[in-house]
Amino acid sequence: MKGIIMKKRLFLIVVLAAAASILGQQNVRIKDVAHISGIEELQLFGYGLVVGLDQTGDRYQTIFTEQSVINMLRNIGISLPESHLRLRNVAAVMVTGTLAPFKRKGTKFDVTVSSMGDATSLEGGTLILTPLQGPDGTMYGSAQGPCATGGYDVHNSGLTRVKKNHVLVGRIPDGAIVQREYNFNILNGKELSLVLTNPDFSSAVSLASSINADFKSERIAKAMDAATVSLNFPALEKDSPNKPSDLISFISRIENLGFTVSSQARVVVNERTGTIVAGGQVRISEVAVSHGSIKVEITNQPEVVQPQPFNLTGNNEIAPHPQTEVAEKDADMVVLNSTATVSDLAQALNSIGVSTRDVIAILQAIKEAGALQAQLVIM
Repeated sequence: MKGIIMKKRLFLIVVLAAAASILGQQNVRIKDVAHISGIEELQLFGYGLVVGLDQTGDRYQTIFTEQSVINMLRNIGISLPESHLRLRNVAAVMVTGTLAPFKRKGTKFDVTVSSMGDATSLEGGTLILTPLQGPDGTMYGSAQGPCATGGYDVHNSGLTRVKKNHVLVGRIPDGAIVQREYNFNILNGKELSLVLTNPDFSSAVSLASSINADFKSERIAKAMDAATVSLNFPALEKDSPNKPSDLISFISRIENLGFTVSSQARVVVNERTGTIVAGGQVRISEVAVSHGSIKVEITNQPEVVQPQPFNLTGNNEIAPHPQTEVAEKDADMVVLNSTATVSDLAQALNSIGVSTRDVIAILQAIKEAGALQAQLVIM
């Protein structure tokens, strides 16, 4: 069974590498890997209170929760001494959300609510009206509504506890309303450019060439650096015979064009889970691989020691009896040609019965030997 699981894991490496190679030969849409410069999302945050909890809120040690409740009640005309507050149904939280471009005033978006104090659960709570501000301190929205944690945390006097998911973070779908629109790059066609999500010089040149070929002009798009491609919308008036009617149509047409994306060859390794993902452009120079492993297993088989005969005061004792077993696997060797890929390596190592974690060690050794023509990323 262990050999079958190991072969399945190595087969997964082959499939992932082959899939990455196929995808690398296909064109992608511009809108999937690039965006218009100056039109970015805006991250918002705010401090608020969640009420209506079932004795799972912040305790009296969390001073800022009580102070927040006092200030809130004072704003609505209720004054109470602090000594009368014994709150367990209220929790102080941070509210975060992302405001997408072109969100107009009055539209809604989702927010996330996270506990700040020592509350045990936000299940069943309701967020009261909370202002949301941006990095510049301006209030762009407000949030309010019931929190959905997607789980529960039930315990009985500390003896029995049943927990599902993380109940100190909740979400409020459409719980925030845009109160003020934020200013971004004005689409006037004069300073229009595309920004690649993953900067690469070859990808930028390919993107510009694809746009110029579609509009049959060499002045429409120009690669400025590894991430930026400038767009010359006014040049369409003279150069392009099939120009779009307006700027929005021009951007829409560009977004749906395809081009070839170039990326650096990488092998990503996660040692905690034993996962290996390799791109299709990874190559391995001619190298010989020999790998052996030593397994040390220590087991304890306790023995019962009885007292001497006719010893009325003696008791049976359990004595430890450790046993050590050392097994060394014979080192097999495989030779890879200079045109080998990670798929070839996985198949070769699969033939000599190497586990996935051993493959990680072998990849690290091949990289140190200078035979792995790719960047090795260890997570």
